[in-house]
Amino acid sequence: MKKEKRRTRRVFRNFGYIECGAFAGYLHEMSLKGWHFREWRAGMLFEEGEPADITYCVEVFPKGSEMDTKPEEPAKEYAEYCRAAGWEFIDGERKFCIFRKKEEGAVPIVTEEERFSNVTKAELGQLGGEMLTPLIVTVSFCLRATGGEFEDWMFSNLYLTLLLTVTMLTAVRGVQCIGTAVWIASAKRKLNSGRKIAYGKQHWRVVWNVAYVLFLMMLIFLLAVEDRVVEGSMLAVFALVLLVLSWGIAYFRPTRSGNWALQISVGVAAVFLMVMVAVIWAVSVPEEESTETALAELPLIQSDYREMEGQPGWADYQYMESVLGTWLQGRVDYGKDLSKGEEEQSDSLSYDVYRSEYPWLLREVWQRETDGADAISEEGEIWDARETKRIGSGQGAGILYVRWSDTILILQADVMPDEEQSLIIKEKLSL
Repeated sequence: MKKEKRRTRRVFRNFGYIECGAFAGYLHEMSLKGWHFREWRAGMLFEEGEPADITYCVEVFPKGSEMDTKPEEPAKEYAEYCRAAGWEFIDGERKFCIFRKKEEGAVPIVTEEERFSNVTKAELGQLGGEMLTPLIVTVSFCLRATGGEFEDWMFSNLYLTLLLTVTMLTAVRGVQCIGTAVWIASAKRKLNSGRKIAYGKQHWRVVWNVAYVLFLMMLIFLLAVEDRVVEGSMLAVFALVLLVLSWGIAYFRPTRSGNWALQISVGVAAVFLMVMVAVIWAVSVPEEESTETALAELPLIQSDYREMEGQPGWADYQYMESVLGTWLQGRVDYGKDLSKGEEEQSDSLSYDVYRSEYPWLLREVWQRETDGADAISEEGEIWDARETKRIGSGQGAGILYVRWSDTILILQADVMPDEEQSLIIKEKLSL
């Protein structure tokens, strides 16, 4: 007679180690509804059966690892020990071991002191590992944003969002660590006074998961808005690889060593793939096309304010905008074609225009950019500016720094403009 196949149900729910009591309670509630836990298999797999009042015990096994997708040999030995105490081992993952009570006279698997020790060590170890990555990323971003890449970060909504989001994620994780520390202190007092510790549901954990989802959605939205094809492609590839890898590991459940090897291999492959995507995209953009596009967008080239021979051989235009301000960058070379490998140049012009309504931002940009420059008061009268500085003198090669209340101009040229030409430049750049 063919055996009837029972229906199964896959549930995606996560429990922390300090929620082991709530975990056991959840399994008990499911058994009362006729769904009995069978195993972990890309989620918790329940098998349909008759409703039953089954007592579960979820223990934290100190010899387990976060890389365990199924019971390793030490956990199996531990299961045999628990069987003698009246508990049937069902399945294990990470440091969790799930047991079902088989005998009425079953004794507790561990003492209250042992459970508290196992739970706190596992929880703190997991939190420490999960805190490390966002903390490192946040510190790295902060160092870059306050260091040599200050302008790149302050004048980019994408970078500012990244900085704000990772900082918020780290703060959320920090609050979680504080909450865990408070729980541990409270539980220790209960243990010392002989009261029972409740390993219940910690609802603030949901905040962390929601924050991650919002973070990913925000990044995708910003990349789409700012037309960042390379970054969007790399993020999509990375997210897809992580999703497939996580699902495959959870479903096939490799050994601990196999899990380590698989994650390292796939991680290296993902990085290599993202690098290849960036390289392919970069070499697919013709230099001639970008120069033509730049010339059409540039508000100022040398021929706008003085006579020039020939045509520009290379040009570049960049415009960045954030909630803090805007940054326009223009670069023009006459007599030089980078696409043909020409090295000599007859005339070069570059300029940066920073605009912001926040004085602290312009003050920081000014201090960073004008280090080593000399103040020139007469230039300020020509430009009608509050402050001017310069490197070089006369109309030879040099760099000019001009600061207004809400704008900064940095102009570098092989031939510096005279007073009449300066007025034309001012008008062309709407200064």
